[in-house]
Amino acid sequence: MTPAGLLSLALLLIAAAAFSERVLARLHRARLQRMALEWHMRYSPNDRFRITPRITRGFPVPGAAKIKVVDLIYGIESDLYRYVFTAEYTAGIVRGKRRVQRACSFSEPRERSASAGEPKITLAPAGLPLLEQYRRFTPPSARTSDRPFGTEASNAAAPTE
Repeated sequence: MTPAGLLSLALLLIAAAAFSERVLARLHRARLQRMALEWHMRYSPNDRFRITPRITRGFPVPGAAKIKVVDLIYGIESDLYRYVFTAEYTAGIVRGKRRVQRACSFSEPRERSASAGEPKITLAPAGLPLLEQYRRFTPPSARTSDRPFGTEASNAAAPTE
């Protein structure tokens, strides 16, 4: 094979890998959007509410570094804001470091006060695929009711679009 042919083949393989990565990422986002709709919540691919600084100090994994929040599903549940998201972080201190993705969740009161403190973050089991980790945080109201997540009984009959 000529050098030009080898270069063309390498560039073609790189382009195919980049294309397949984009397609897989788009499918992942679509699945999370569909899950958010089933839960009567909303989806954002990034950290729309700047949750990262709020969870960093109290993150339940010792030694976790470079924490980043992505794939945020959020909504209102009675008097709480509820967040389910992927936390990407670096784990490992003594041996090799590795990048980890885990689904996490926390809630905070809608009426924020200065004494609210750090949120209690719940992590999904590590051995599961990421979408299955998200399913572990299915809201109880999404399992038992057709009423949109976060709506009160008084406005449940209002049309939603």
